[in-house]
Amino acid sequence: MYERTFGTDWRTISDEEGIRRMYALGVSTALGSPNPGEFERIRRQASTAYGRSVLQLSFEEGKQRVARNRGEYDTKQDLWDALVDEETTPATTGRADVGMRTPTDKQGVPEAVSRIDVLDAQSDEFARLRLPDFLRRE
Repeated sequence: MYERTFGTDWRTISDEEGIRRMYALGVSTALGSPNPGEFERIRRQASTAYGRSVLQLSFEEGKQRVARNRGEYDTKQDLWDALVDEETTPATTGRADVGMRTPTDKQGVPEAVSRIDVLDAQSDEFARLRLPDFLRRE
């Protein structure tokens, strides 16, 4: 399934593409079609331990999605189609658990493995000194 959808003839990939592919590899592995060679190739693309851990989290997320949704689909192909589309972003349908797959950022990366806003620089110099909004009383 994975090879047919994504192919394995790449030389280098972006971080976002690595995360998408690792998610799809997790889904594929949980469906009984592991690809350890591709897993290691993608993992070697990460230059830091943090990058490798994000890739591993994405892979595990794919496996967990299959475990949670396995009973809702008749075939492995149906489950693959529901969890992985062309960009390997989680699919959106009317089912309750499937609807939980929609939180993604603008590049299609699941929010659970994307960079959090707290790490981004503040535009206001004094914003770093103020209490965060969630700690203020209203």
